[in-house]
Amino acid sequence: MRKAVIVWIFGFLTFLAVLHTFDAVLGLTVGNSSFLLKLYPFKNLLDGMDVATYFWGSVASAFILFGITCAVAFHNPIEALINRTLAEVELEENPGDHTLESKASVLEMINDTLTSNSVVLHSVKDDVDVVRFEMSNLKTRLEKLEKDLTKLMKCPSCGKDVSPDFKLCPFCGELLHPHIFVDARQLQQISARTS
Repeated sequence: MRKAVIVWIFGFLTFLAVLHTFDAVLGLTVGNSSFLLKLYPFKNLLDGMDVATYFWGSVASAFILFGITCAVAFHNPIEALINRTLAEVELEENPGDHTLESKASVLEMINDTLTSNSVVLHSVKDDVDVVRFEMSNLKTRLEKLEKDLTKLMKCPSCGKDVSPDFKLCPFCGELLHPHIFVDARQLQQISARTS
């Protein structure tokens, strides 16, 4: 609230300085004396002022007042200076406390980092375990497929290797039945016994 009042006052003074600058420009261009200075009760003091001096004085005051208004509105340098000075005095009075606090804050940051890293590492470990389990399942399935591929039988019609799961030969289209897939050596042994 106090800052807003100060900004409003300096803003109004800046506006008046700009008005005086326009009055001085009119005085320079038209050649008349200033009209605004005659409104003040102390006009006798300012009547003898040169128009160029009035112009440069009003321009300088407009810029100075505008700078003060901006400094107060956007940043309070006096308050920042006071806060910085107080912080330095406090640091000089209690240097051990400040370093102890800064070391404690550094340790807290390190602890937070280690905790977050630990959580991430546990997550990565769980992911690695899942990948290992999936890899072992894939390895088992691959070994089963390799075994199934080595058990290929020959088609009785075309003689090509065919999986025992097929009901039709993929090469010639012959109807395949499980009783057809008998090892040829076993057939020879059976026929030798029967004859």
